Amino acid sequence: MFALREISKNDLTIINAWRNDHEIINFLGCNFLYISEEIDDKWYQNYLNNRDKNVRLSIIELDNNHLIGNVYLTNIQSINRSAEFSIVISNKNYWSRGIGEAVCREIIKHAFIDLNLNRIYLYVLEQNTRAIRMYEKVGFLLEGKLEEAVYKNGSYHNIFVMAILRKNYNQDIQNDKNIKFYF
Repeated sequence: MFALREISKNDLTIINAWRNDHEIINFLGCNFLYISEEIDDKWYQNYLNNRDKNVRLSIIELDNNHLIGNVYLTNIQSINRSAEFSIVISNKNYWSRGIGEAVCREIIKHAFIDLNLNRIYLYVLEQNTRAIRMYEKVGFLLEGKLEEAVYKNGSYHNIFVMAILRKNYNQDIQNDKNIKFYF
């Protein structure tokens, strides 16, 4: 069983370690930068000051209370009713277990049903085919490609832009029965 809850100050040490892990960052569309705990403290304070434009949740395994990743809706635009989506399962012991897909379904439901958003978009590295397949499975569609948009590990990489619209959201698709979320 898993839970989604708002990130807390107590999560920052673990999140900081993940943000400084090359293997994790290599899957993401961002550049690797060493990030101090002091910078993450400021990042967290900024989040608290802008909660109306961001939803930042921690993914917790309830059996052992382990933080295994994060899922975010950021840059929430109330007029356009849109937000940017991002997810990372950072605890490598939980990779390839279907948790990411279940979390995606839950946050999409939250965005459309609770937050009344109309569009959720994301950026993903073109070579991250596992993530792209998962995003397509939960309803995201490819909208475009940003050529050589990010420089990582000595070369430029393309970024795909994907989105899901409320009118295309299928609320009837259920999560894996073994993966439950509590808020």
